[in-house]
Amino acid sequence: MGSAEELKGMAERQELEAVERSSTKASALIEDARRALATCRSIVGKDPKSAVLLAWDGVAFTTLTAALALAGYRVTNRMGHHRAAVDASRYLLGEDALMSRIGSLRRMRDRGMYDMDPPDVNEITEALDDCEQLIQLVARAVQRASTR
Repeated sequence: MGSAEELKGMAERQELEAVERSSTKASALIEDARRALATCRSIVGKDPKSAVLLAWDGVAFTTLTAALALAGYRVTNRMGHHRAAVDASRYLLGEDALMSRIGSLRRMRDRGMYDMDPPDVNEITEALDDCEQLIQLVARAVQRASTR
């Protein structure tokens, strides 16, 4: 099954909702993610727990949302929507290794929030590098879409 069919299936299961494609929205989300990434890098040594929360919610999830907006989708508010964003972006972007690491960031955030498992600064720093790579990947897609 191709990515279009996979995304359509996710929409049929109400994991995604079809919306109007928007490179403008995607571009704004990328800028938000870049600012949040800079904040994460500035606080990771002093406040690793806040850095990992912001890394997921403000950087990775925001960037995945940008990729979905570019494709004409958004996640629903159903349980598991963060996982759905990772899965859908894997179909859109490929990059299985990167998307697996982004999924690991989601789980790291969950462990910190729900299990009170303190995050490791080195792990967060690596995750921030992955977030930067994700931003660059989606930003290139936004740029290509904007020049069409």
